[in-house]
Amino acid sequence: MKHIRCYFSGRFWSLLGFTVALLWWVNGAAGPSESPPLSQSDQMYHVLVAEFAIRRGQLPIAVDNYRTVIDLSDDAQLAERAARVAMHIDDQPAMLQFARRWQQLAPDNNQAVQTLALALLKNNAIDPALDYLDQVRDVFAERDRQEGFAGLYNLLDQVDAELRWQALTQMGDRYTESAFAAYYTALAALQIEQIDAALEQLDQALQQRPDWRDALLLQARVRLQAEQEQQALAGLAAAVEANPDDSELRLGYARALVATDQLEQAREQFVHLAAAQPDDAEALFALGVLATEAEQYDIAEDYFQRLLELNQRVAESTFELARLNELRGDYAEALVWYVQVEANNRHLNAQIRAAAMEARLDDFTALAERFARLRLEHPDNVVSLYITEAQILREVGQYQAAYEVLDAALQDYPDNHDLLYSRALAAERLDQLDQLEQDLRRIIADDPEHAHALNALGYTLTDRTDRHEEAYDLIRRALDLLPDDPAILDSMGWVKYRLGDLQTALPYLRRAHDISADPEITMHLSQVLWDLGEHDEAREIWETAYERHPEDEYLLRLKELFNP
Repeated sequence: MKHIRCYFSGRFWSLLGFTVALLWWVNGAAGPSESPPLSQSDQMYHVLVAEFAIRRGQLPIAVDNYRTVIDLSDDAQLAERAARVAMHIDDQPAMLQFARRWQQLAPDNNQAVQTLALALLKNNAIDPALDYLDQVRDVFAERDRQEGFAGLYNLLDQVDAELRWQALTQMGDRYTESAFAAYYTALAALQIEQIDAALEQLDQALQQRPDWRDALLLQARVRLQAEQEQQALAGLAAAVEANPDDSELRLGYARALVATDQLEQAREQFVHLAAAQPDDAEALFALGVLATEAEQYDIAEDYFQRLLELNQRVAESTFELARLNELRGDYAEALVWYVQVEANNRHLNAQIRAAAMEARLDDFTALAERFARLRLEHPDNVVSLYITEAQILREVGQYQAAYEVLDAALQDYPDNHDLLYSRALAAERLDQLDQLEQDLRRIIADDPEHAHALNALGYTLTDRTDRHEEAYDLIRRALDLLPDDPAILDSMGWVKYRLGDLQTALPYLRRAHDISADPEITMHLSQVLWDLGEHDEAREIWETAYERHPEDEYLLRLKELFNP
């Protein structure tokens, strides 16, 4: 609870507590004129016990003692103190009792009204809370310029998301013509994934304020979340046309276009933004990324260099300059840029890519030293860094080195399934099928529902041995666990093919290919189609993949078949 942290501050807390207790005693602990159930000295005793309990961190004991005396005192400061302690330990009944007393004693104190409203909500008393929330809204309205609903929304962050939504919905019923009430109710609906309710509230907000940028942008975001892409883009396009100088609205439209893979249209919007504001870092960075994706590397480089000149988005731009040089195939230049990335959120990834560049440049000593240093710097990521190092080595054909890295890692982490799985993959490349089977069966013994281990073993037995019935059982178990995994679907199709059941194999391979255009899946599908006599379709599928991946080892296996 942000607004009570200052009370729990050692000496100040203790002195304040005893001051409250003393004033309460001097000013008359007995409270109302009728005879109290406790003597004045007994009441003083309970207050002092509460204060000592707070000093010792025994807040429930403090609450119990405050509960005994709270309704006997006319001291608002004591009631406030008790309410905040109860709030801190989330004792909801006590919080309500104390907050109610505080508000009775200080009806014009906004903090007391806020606390009582929250206490009522936490005790599921929504209707009684509404009048107090309205009072709070009146106070917030004087400073948030949104009729108090922005402040109210932030205040209600202290209750359960479902309660916040219900409270704001009922408050909105009192202010049906308030765009702000509808907007913040929409935000609350999103917190509990009530997408339809959020869109309904945003429609109401925009009926009242058709050009309200925040509501337009939120509406588009929610529509994208609801897979209503056309409506989202159409709404933003119309808004930009009506407000062509609103850069934030245009930026939101550009981002929505990127999110829906309409990259050329997005580029047009970013160009417009950059023309209006030549030093706009957001637009320049987006244009650089889009140019990189379009393989316009020289253009992209100009944008990122401009950002470095402006000293804007330095780490991201440096990383992107490294990436575009990697895509160009200039691994030495990419390495120069990757090692310059220093920001924490990009540094580790940049270091890993630097190691990948060293592998491309055959500098395996530098690669090993870099990963050794990274494991010291990132002790929580040691296992993943071993696996990444091995993956980079496999990518450049250094299968034995990859195996040795994983073998060394398993000396320190002998039971780690991820390391065992990775070593099995490396062993397969070295034709060490006994080691592969040993590692994968060890994983399966520990975790019989490890679908990827089941699939990897099943596929290897299918592709590299004649143990096809055994392979089928393993793959079937994996598919039961992950029925939509393209790699497992591919394995099932391939084992059916090896068992001679081509007609059954084909639907599995088609479905896998629909999900993933992985070259190995393409090779399997093309082979089965060819063997079934569907030569034209087989050749067309293979040629499409071969144009994209002319050096892929799986596609090259069929090159002679399709291009004799």
